[in-house]
Amino acid sequence: MTIGGVWDFRVPRRTLFALKHALESKHPAITHIVFEQDAIIDLAFGIFLKTHLHKAPEIQASEHIRAVLDQCLVSTIPLTPKRHLFRTLLTSLGKWVYSFYQSFLDFLNFVGMSFYYLALSLWRRDVRLTPLLYHINESGFKALPVSLLTAFIVGFAIALQGAVQLELMGAPMLSIEMTAKLSLREMGPFILALVIAGRSASSFTAQIGVMRLTDEIDAMKTMNFHPITFLVIPRLFALIVVMPLLVFLADAFSLLGGMLAVYVQLGIDMGTYIDRVYESVSWSHFFIGLVKAPFFGAAIALVGCFRGFCIKENTQELGRITTISVVNALFWIIAINAVFSFITSRLGI
Repeated sequence: MTIGGVWDFRVPRRTLFALKHALESKHPAITHIVFEQDAIIDLAFGIFLKTHLHKAPEIQASEHIRAVLDQCLVSTIPLTPKRHLFRTLLTSLGKWVYSFYQSFLDFLNFVGMSFYYLALSLWRRDVRLTPLLYHINESGFKALPVSLLTAFIVGFAIALQGAVQLELMGAPMLSIEMTAKLSLREMGPFILALVIAGRSASSFTAQIGVMRLTDEIDAMKTMNFHPITFLVIPRLFALIVVMPLLVFLADAFSLLGGMLAVYVQLGIDMGTYIDRVYESVSWSHFFIGLVKAPFFGAAIALVGCFRGFCIKENTQELGRITTISVVNALFWIIAINAVFSFITSRLGI
């Protein structure tokens, strides 16, 4: 029945359909619920009852029904707070800036420690020759086929495009000088560094990351072996030593690709190409490429090893950090190359 616009129900014995129908309908708030003495309810109906009653009404029932209702715990899901786009963007930007700043400081600290232990090893003459030769072979010589093929193809493509444009301008012989200078200063060392970064930086990160996940690095510390001395120094020293030799071979194959492109496009034979390179290209271009090589190798090794030590959680983190390692190595190679280009252009070299 209805009393003053407020509903008051008498629940029949064993049948509670009237209450269920009233709760599901959009009626005014219920203030009283009276159960007969021999009424029986179960947990499902008790949860249904508490879910639909937003305000606690006065319930008159037996001890059995009250015990069932006390067992029905209904949790409410909190409302999702309203998001403000500008505040969210500022928060995300602040977190990214702080993370970048902290990671950059950690990287600088790692670079300082690595060069300190490298200098200490050279001063004490205790460089471990076996791992050094192993990493020279793994990171350097085994990367020669793909590196030399890439340098040859890029040298051929750049020389071909330059020969086409300079032929239209009436100065086809300048394509030889342009190709040789680009090969010695930029294409040889830069393309080689990109290939080595994609191959060796990811390899270093994965190797050290797996050792960190399997607690091998903690075991090394327990045995009083410094991880930087045993893991970083051989890789760093190996790339610093082997990169100039790889750059020399990459320069040769880049010049060979340029020579083939000039012959295909302009019909200039090998003898004329070599004579022109000898006359118009100085040795300074070759030495600039060689000077870049150890810096490229150091950047690749440091980034790869640093990211390997950053892995702490699981194999999914291993894949993510390995990808970041390659991207960071490519960035530092481009940055170092830009710095060298700026300095040499200012000095007029």
